[in-house]
Amino acid sequence: MKILRLREIAINISLVVSALVFLLILGTAGLILEDARNSVFKDMRLRAAISSKRAGTAMFPKEDLFSLHFLVHTLLLDKVIKYAVVADGTGRIRSHSDPDKIGNMDASREGAAARNSGGPLTQVFRGADGLDYFYFSEPVTVGNRRLGTIAVAINSETMKYRLAAATHKLLLIFLAALGAMGLLLEIRSLMRKEQKSSALKSAMVHTVSHEFNNALTVIDAAIFMLEESDLKKSDASRSGLYRALDYQRNSLKLYVKNILNEARMEAGRFRIEKKPLALRDLVSGSATAMEELMRRKKISFSLDMPMGPGVVEADHEALALVISNLMGNAVKYTPENGRIAVRLAPDVQKAGHITFSIENSGLGIAAADIERIKTEFFRTGEGQAAAEGFGLGLKICNDMLLLHGSSLEVKSEPGKNACFCFSLPVTAENRREVSGAVKAETKKDKK
Repeated sequence: MKILRLREIAINISLVVSALVFLLILGTAGLILEDARNSVFKDMRLRAAISSKRAGTAMFPKEDLFSLHFLVHTLLLDKVIKYAVVADGTGRIRSHSDPDKIGNMDASREGAAARNSGGPLTQVFRGADGLDYFYFSEPVTVGNRRLGTIAVAINSETMKYRLAAATHKLLLIFLAALGAMGLLLEIRSLMRKEQKSSALKSAMVHTVSHEFNNALTVIDAAIFMLEESDLKKSDASRSGLYRALDYQRNSLKLYVKNILNEARMEAGRFRIEKKPLALRDLVSGSATAMEELMRRKKISFSLDMPMGPGVVEADHEALALVISNLMGNAVKYTPENGRIAVRLAPDVQKAGHITFSIENSGLGIAAADIERIKTEFFRTGEGQAAAEGFGLGLKICNDMLLLHGSSLEVKSEPGKNACFCFSLPVTAENRREVSGAVKAETKKDKK
């Protein structure tokens, strides 16, 4: 729950930062474009100043029209420049980007202002095409003698070429900020939906569990009354059935409680209570309760517990649920005349650990499905065909074992036996006994 809350806070902070960046982009976009436009103006003034020196050498001591025309058309290679013009001291156009105007008098207002100016001049005017024009002129001089004027003109349309890079960058940043805000809003929306779904699921689990407990209370009373009124309860088969019913009743109670625990784990509110626990007793009790069911399916059963009680630090109810689930699954998915082998032995690979394993004959499990049955509420196709169920057990088993610092290991192949096992550390008092058992197992393996 704390993690979800921290995620929501992080998303909200990111949204605020993105909104501020978005506003900053809007606020500075005009300044950035203005700076880019000023950079273009500065470049045009420099172009006009350099071109005036070249025009001076082409006009003195003798006018070289070829050089003037070459200079003007070189300036036009820059796509920003709309037109360029060189006029002599009287205002007659000596070279122009429009050849039809060469030799005419420059009667334009901006041309007259440029000739009357003693130095560089920048003018702004509205052209006949309705666009804003920017006119940059520079005197053409040799020494103190003024030979004429050179000018380059750009307009708001041609200037877009030079401003395109800055405009595209601003647009990309703007879209990135907008996209980030949209993504964060979508993530926040999904998180809130997940929280609502989790709350609904939790409420549903509590309601179903409550109704389940009511039904179990009735079943408890019915079983008690049957036992008390049964005159043939001394019969071995009936006693076995009563033991199976009693075991399944207690397993259901544990199952309901642990479904609630699963919901609490998702909410971050589940805690286990570890106490010294004899695994041998849990395994033996679970196997005894399953005897009648295995007898009816003619399942061959072996129980191998060569060592002592195998005391571990664990939560009794959680571990009882794990073992009863694994035993119940083995009986459910083992075909008639199949076999089940349960073993409780020291872990030869982990010193001071004890391993529980249960192996059953059956259809086996594909490698691709092994991880899914441990981490999802998932059932294989073969499992669905073999028996009814919901795919809850193995995930809950694995979750409970993870809380104990262990995990469920599954070894199987399609068409072969399936083996489920887990390992837990034994208590300090029990380690000497386990160590001796490990040595015995090692000697046995060598033989």
